[in-house]
Amino acid sequence: MNTLPAFPPAVHRYVASAFGRANRRVCEKIARTPNCSEPSLDMTLVEQMSQYGGPQVVAPGWAVRIDIHYLGGLRHFRTWEVADIGLLVFAKQGASVVAKKTALLQSKRLYPNTGGIAEESPEDYQIGFGGLLPRAASSRSLALSHKFDFTNKSKYKALRVGDDQYQAIANYEDHHKLDVHYLLYNPWSIDVSYSFPRRGKVALGPRANGGCQVIPAASLRAAMSSKPNGYSPSFAELSLTSNLDLRGSGGWRLEKFVSSLLLKCKQGNLFESLDQENIFALFNRRSGPIAAAVAVTVEQFTG
Repeated sequence: MNTLPAFPPAVHRYVASAFGRANRRVCEKIARTPNCSEPSLDMTLVEQMSQYGGPQVVAPGWAVRIDIHYLGGLRHFRTWEVADIGLLVFAKQGASVVAKKTALLQSKRLYPNTGGIAEESPEDYQIGFGGLLPRAASSRSLALSHKFDFTNKSKYKALRVGDDQYQAIANYEDHHKLDVHYLLYNPWSIDVSYSFPRRGKVALGPRANGGCQVIPAASLRAAMSSKPNGYSPSFAELSLTSNLDLRGSGGWRLEKFVSSLLLKCKQGNLFESLDQENIFALFNRRSGPIAAAVAVTVEQFTG
């Protein structure tokens, strides 16, 4: 099984820039709509990455293209995925694909301490546009003051130790020999408070301690091994995991994970063919465990 070749620094910079902009775009959405649902953040990330679908020459003899395929989540069919986003990396030399790699991301968002989340439910898909109609009994003024607070104690409430999905991810990794990572959606910085109605523009500022972060599911389970079933970790607890050095098994900012770890064969799984059983079941079946795929193709060319 061929490993990914050594790409020039320009390839890593381009991929880091693309995923870094997606990271920032997701955080801008959280700043504008702190109670948005987790699936809507997936869609924001995927849409931003779709803007890189045109091949880009990043260095003499090297080009990169980022492709998107959105399937729609199994939540549309009243269930959940083992992973929400599948990452694929293809290394090409001319017309030949010389190496392939994948990584699976299960997304979870941080919940505010104050103010709820506009969770999606099967009824939302059944009702359709009717859910947008204002209801006289529950309609509130847009000018009503309210805020959403995020602190180190804020929790990933949809991530629960020992629940069906938590166990299914562990079983999936064991059975299919494919690693799953958690993609954690956070505000750009912690602590932060968003007040509404908003006045003025959203300004995230320079790089901060939040944003989209990636943690191996195995590392997260190890960190939560002493916690009871049903426990949801906080930002502070997972920050202790995510701040480990890149040589360790902790977590990373999304752009660092893809550009410095996935593309350098330090994370993710190599595979031979899209037809091999575990890969075919992952990407080619409607009942597969992902909602969207992001493919990064790096080609070395002549001429």
